[in-house]
Amino acid sequence: MVRGRRVKAVFACTRPDDCCSPHPKRRGPKITLETNTITDFFKGQDGRDDIVLLQVDDIDDVPKTPVIKNMTCKEGPPTPHRIELCPDEAKIETKPKAKKRLNCQLSTDPKDNNHKVTDYFPVRRSVRKTKKTVMEEKQRTLEELLRNGVEEGLEVRIFSDKGRGVVTSRPFTKGDFVVEYSGDLIDINEAKRRELKYAQDLNTGCYMYYFKHNNQQYCVDATAESGKLGRLVNHSRNGNLITRTVAVDNKPRLVLIAKDDIKAGDEITYDYGDRSKESLKHHPWLAY
Repeated sequence: MVRGRRVKAVFACTRPDDCCSPHPKRRGPKITLETNTITDFFKGQDGRDDIVLLQVDDIDDVPKTPVIKNMTCKEGPPTPHRIELCPDEAKIETKPKAKKRLNCQLSTDPKDNNHKVTDYFPVRRSVRKTKKTVMEEKQRTLEELLRNGVEEGLEVRIFSDKGRGVVTSRPFTKGDFVVEYSGDLIDINEAKRRELKYAQDLNTGCYMYYFKHNNQQYCVDATAESGKLGRLVNHSRNGNLITRTVAVDNKPRLVLIAKDDIKAGDEITYDYGDRSKESLKHHPWLAY
């Protein structure tokens, strides 16, 4: 009998899981990303599911609310456990809020800082009259006054140094019609003939008013007593009236307009305009 050590027979295991090893390694289930789902990580050791989150038989059973509809991708597996953002075209598009503008024509460009007043206030028709309209109305009013021979706000007064004159009984504003220089409208040839006749009478005053209208020479002869006040207005080189020519019914007429504001009680005068030596010789008051 041979004495020696006891030998235990050992043979190699051919199983790949190393089950016969005296110290076998503990290995958990292999994770396969391609086939496993989130429930595979919560299974018990006995292979049954401990927790069931949600069971859905068909993706079509999920309510088609805006949130679920956009969170569920048709290309994914039929399970709600896979949460994944869909492409941009599946997102809910929200329209930008429209900017409130006072006027639809108002520019929203920040570089455009120049605006019209009509961008902020509606356009309204102006009730103001144009200058042309105002002048036309004044012309029509003046023509009516001349046709009717109106001489209002005036009275005759006797002055010790110059005889008769005309004063105002009410105030006149600058530009107002005051009175017409009324008389016979004659041409230049008839005027010369009458001058020769009046020159023979030394008591006859000077009432011949020469003027030009539309390149034609005229004369208004107011020598005859007619009761018109315009023929009695005295001369002054610094008068408060100016003469204007107005055509009424295609005939020129002489009107006296207020050059400045005239108070009630003031004498009205205008410049006769005659500076000839002959006139100054016989009528020296024309120089003042």
